[in-house]
Order: sequence, then structure tokens, then C-alpha cells
Amino acid sequence: MIKFLNRALGGIVILTLLILITYMGRIPLALGVTAFSYIALHEMDKALKKIDLHLPIKALYFINGMIMLAAFINNSDMYIASIVVSVLCLFMYIILTGHYSLYDAFAAAFVMLYVSLLFSHILRIKDVSYVWMLYITAWGSDTFAYLVGSLFGKHKMEWMAHISPNKTIEGSIGGIIGATVLNIVYCHEFGLDNYIREIVIFTIIAAIMSQIGDLIASYIKRQTGIKDFGNLIPGHGGILDRFDSIMFIAPVLYLFSRI
Repeated sequence: MIKFLNRALGGIVILTLLILITYMGRIPLALGVTAFSYIALHEMDKALKKIDLHLPIKALYFINGMIMLAAFINNSDMYIASIVVSVLCLFMYIILTGHYSLYDAFAAAFVMLYVSLLFSHILRIKDVSYVWMLYITAWGSDTFAYLVGSLFGKHKMEWMAHISPNKTIEGSIGGIIGATVLNIVYCHEFGLDNYIREIVIFTIIAAIMSQIGDLIASYIKRQTGIKDFGNLIPGHGGILDRFDSIMFIAPVLYLFSRI
């Protein structure tokens, strides 16, 4: 009972915070997302140290700030330039300091792409009204996948049993359908009915990406031998435990918002 209450309280706190910064507009949202990205980098650093991978975390912090700023300014040329410069700076830093192995270098590049690049796409979405679809798709897919999988799941996805042994085909399909219905309702309520076909296509792709994001996070946790990335959110773990799906939907939503 206590575990359930902690999880419910943690969910309410993070949801309230997200609603607040999103409702307040693009600048508060950008500040909040940037803060989350720095916490996510810290969580990845702690996780990878458990398998003897050492990140140039100060360099990644600096690069993260540069990418987030370029994403907020939302000039495509500047954003691409920030990615290119970030990669060059990261590898030059690793080579010149001489403190890191080749494995560390590849791990650092992965973390930059996994955290900074994916998180930054939330800031590239100019119209905040689209950001609500990010939360609806991610948590709608996750919730319906869990409910449908628990009630009707009979066919396990054997090919991913080594990562997530409880995933079922029924749960995966239920998550996609549930997220699609929620997004259609949201768009109907907020006058986006003219884009129903595009919304359905977006949600199907995004819900699949959401599930892929969850699997990748599970894979990293299994490889590093951790249960959660952190304990910041009671009952839910760390930022990466809550944002693993959102991160993968963000680039898809950014492209959809430009239609």
C-alpha cells in the first residue's frame, strides 16, 4: 500500500510540474526540459560507471547546453551546426585529455545522441499546444499497453524476452490504439479536426517509437545492472525512467508539427 501511494504521489508531482511548465509557455518549458536533460546526463553517467565506462561529463554538460540553446532558437542551420560542432568538440576533448578509452568515447557519443539530441527536439516544437500530444502519446501508450497486456495479454514477444519478458503483442497493440483514441479526442476538443488522418498516422508511429524508447531504456538498465536510473521521483525512479518514451516521440512530433 505504501509503495502504491509513493508511486501515485510521484506521478502526481511530475505530472503537475510538466503541466505547469507547459501551460506557462515555451520559455518555462525550455528551462524545465533543459534541467531534466542535465539530470538525465547525470543519471547516465552514474549508470555507465557501473560497467566501467567513464564519460567526459563536464564536456557533455557544455555540449548539452549548446544543443539546447540551438534547439530553442530553432534555426535549422544553427541546430545542425551545433550537432556537428558538438561531435567535433567531444572527440577532440577525449583525444587531447588522454584520460578516456575508445569505449568511453563511443559511450559519450551515444549519450550525447540519446539524451541531448532527443531531449532537444522538445524545444524545437514552436507551438506548445502540440507538446500536450507528447505526454498523451507517451503515457497513453504506456498505460493502455499495461492495462490491455495485463487483462488480455497471451502472446509474449519472445524475441525481446531477454530485455522485457512481460511484453505481449496484445499489450503493444492496445497501447497504440489507446494513444490514438486519446489524441483524436484531444484534437477534437482543441479544434484540430482537419488533421485527423495525419494525427492517426503520427500517433501510430509515435506510439511504436514510445515502446522502442522503453525497450532501449530497459536494455541499458539490464546491461548496467540497475533497477532504476535514479530515485528522484518516488515510485518511478529517475528522469530517464519517466522520459524514456517521451524522448523518442519528440523528433516525430517535431516533424508532425511542421505539417
